[in-house]
Amino acid sequence: MEFSGFDLNTKLAAVYYNDGKPPHLFRIRNDVTLSGLKDQLDQINRQLNHRDTRRMVGVEYRCPLSDSAGSLQFNRMKLKNDNDVRTMFSVFGQHSTRGPIELDASLVRSAKQIRKSLIWPRKYEEIRALLERPEEEVSLDDP
Repeated sequence: MEFSGFDLNTKLAAVYYNDGKPPHLFRIRNDVTLSGLKDQLDQINRQLNHRDTRRMVGVEYRCPLSDSAGSLQFNRMKLKNDNDVRTMFSVFGQHSTRGPIELDASLVRSAKQIRKSLIWPRKYEEIRALLERPEEEVSLDDP
């Protein structure tokens, strides 16, 4: 039986952008590279928030850990390279959870966007002209 649009080489994933809620669900290929994953997360963010100029700087996997009592906790594993991505899939497969792979994505503005939003100091000539302007009289009396 074949389902249209479903690829067996993918896993369901949930991404939380800057620890936001709710997560956004998407499918991730089993053979994805870290660069490809970041590109995919950037693209999803642009689709969700088309005015958002922030870009992906980091991805963490919410790695499930079970203790001897059987309770499940999550430890964050920073994905730094393609081996970390493969480890993520391996760990996810070992825990055979029915839920999605959970990811935390960190977004920041580019240096260009930050510079664009700054209030730049005035030039010397502008400051001097402001200082040389005649002072206005200030009256403390009610008009």
